[in-house]
Amino acid sequence: MRRFYYPYRIEVDTKIKIEKELYNHIVNVVKIKKDENFIIFNSESGNFFCVLKNIENKFGELEVLYKIPEKEKNNFKISVYQCIPKGNILDEIIERNVELGVTAFTPIISERTIKRTKELKRRWLEIIKHSTEQCGRTDLMKVNMPIMFNKIFNNHFQGKKLICYENSENIINIENLKGFNDFHIILGPEGGFTINEIEKAKENGFESISLGKNILKCLTANILAIGFISLFKS
Repeated sequence: MRRFYYPYRIEVDTKIKIEKELYNHIVNVVKIKKDENFIIFNSESGNFFCVLKNIENKFGELEVLYKIPEKEKNNFKISVYQCIPKGNILDEIIERNVELGVTAFTPIISERTIKRTKELKRRWLEIIKHSTEQCGRTDLMKVNMPIMFNKIFNNHFQGKKLICYENSENIINIENLKGFNDFHIILGPEGGFTINEIEKAKENGFESISLGKNILKCLTANILAIGFISLFKS
């Protein structure tokens, strides 16, 4: 059943007016008809089963019927520091990270980063919202402003700290993840990290890990690393 993010408080047996972007998405894009059911949600209220009661020219009205029982939430958090790749690959990486349960995402500008944007793109927020609607999460993954590589270490991290490095002798494995619920993982751009960057990460408590013998594209490496952690900790 289709799910739609609603940013305000939701309560059973109430009617909600929908307009502007949400109205357009529900009525014009997805083409929900009058008396059809769907789900609205947010992280504070949860998931609610609704019916579209009325459609006007520029707004509609839905009725909240009941709250859907909560699934057991994961007790782990994953923060990703992804060096910005070329083109629009970052868009797909953000979408996949929402699906994989990443809690917070920070675009990184490293020495070998080619596309050096320092802006928080509006489309990233839209990708996060729509991916959340599709994958079943209620919380929105937080996306931060892009920062320089060295700025990562201004934070005081708790938990397991990892940096993916193709020349590392440590292959990622289950034993390496046991005993931790918070994970912080740095992933590189095309061309990988410089030796100076790897040393900087190690000086700040990050353990270098390899994802296998083959050289992986940014998107593949991201999905493999985050997926491994997410699957093991779920």
